[in-house]
Amino acid sequence: MIVTITIIVALLVLGILAVGLYFVYSLINNKNVTQSNMKTKALDIFLYLGIAIALITSVSSFLQVLFTAINRKFPDILNYNTYVDVSQSDVRFAIASLVVMFPIYLLLSWYVSNDIKKYLYKQDIFVRKAMIYCTLFVAVLTLIGTLVSVVYTYLGGELSVRFGLKALSIFGVAFALFGYYYYALKRDYSKSTIVPAVITVIAVIVVVVSVVWSISIVGTPAQMRAQKIDSTRLADISRIQQEVFNRVQMTDKLPLTLTELDNAFQGYQVPVDPVTQEMYKYSVVQQPVVKMNFTTNRKEMTTKAIFEVCATFETVRAVDARGMSLPSKGEAPGISSSDAMYSVSNYYYEGDMSPFWNHGKGETCFKRIISPDMYYGR
Repeated sequence: MIVTITIIVALLVLGILAVGLYFVYSLINNKNVTQSNMKTKALDIFLYLGIAIALITSVSSFLQVLFTAINRKFPDILNYNTYVDVSQSDVRFAIASLVVMFPIYLLLSWYVSNDIKKYLYKQDIFVRKAMIYCTLFVAVLTLIGTLVSVVYTYLGGELSVRFGLKALSIFGVAFALFGYYYYALKRDYSKSTIVPAVITVIAVIVVVVSVVWSISIVGTPAQMRAQKIDSTRLADISRIQQEVFNRVQMTDKLPLTLTELDNAFQGYQVPVDPVTQEMYKYSVVQQPVVKMNFTTNRKEMTTKAIFEVCATFETVRAVDARGMSLPSKGEAPGISSSDAMYSVSNYYYEGDMSPFWNHGKGETCFKRIISPDMYYGR
């Protein structure tokens, strides 16, 4: 997103420079132009500037969409992801930019093409050639920077199939850009041809397929919403287990119901399911036994406090210790079934990819243990 904004700002600066240079060029050559011609040429400048911005934005967004889909389609075990953006903000911005800017690019290009057919002299105007070359220059810099990043990642051990597909995407886009604009500069607009229509149809098909493929891999809007809602449920459970833990520290026993955790003085109210607005299920498995140690004159917990908190989820979350997706829900490899796996000391935050918070679709109960070593006594 930052790269796209930077490119747009750079193109705006180039456009302003092009306008200034054009008028300086006109004054030096003492060109007498009518007011109507000045309006036409000013319109040309902004048309080509709009084409440049729409094209560069579409290219960068198209590559980001493809790269995200490739990364999700071919996961790499070397990627240790302890955090992911649940909302996928970067790829969503790329898809949104592509869906909006690419049709704008096609519309402006179609308008300019028809305008040149009416006024053939516009094929050779300075503004057209300058903006085309500036656009290609910025596009080349974008592609080169992207290729350098891809090669750098590959040298760091990225999967060959991921590198190959990304490199192929970059070279494919570069070939398409240079091929089309070489044809546009050499084209005879006085003759009708179906080549532009064929190129447009191919480009639209490629963009639509890439967007659909990316959405099918990353997730549809409905799936993204379900994931965010489930993330809210996990955050609620995490807060509940911490409040239960605090309650045990104060009262030496587990609350029998969640309503006991409501505290008006501290401003805490037990959260409810964000969709059903019903309270999460809670049950006490084992009350702790707390005894006074007269040697240390402190209380000690002699048995564990065990409880469960349940929620009904809309999606499946199954990841291993590296944050990689598992084929099915289950205990993640490398994680033991010891008390640490169920300890209330594990917090959840949005984007957390630890196996501690794995769940299936439907009702899932999380067993939580407060061990004696966690009790600080009084």
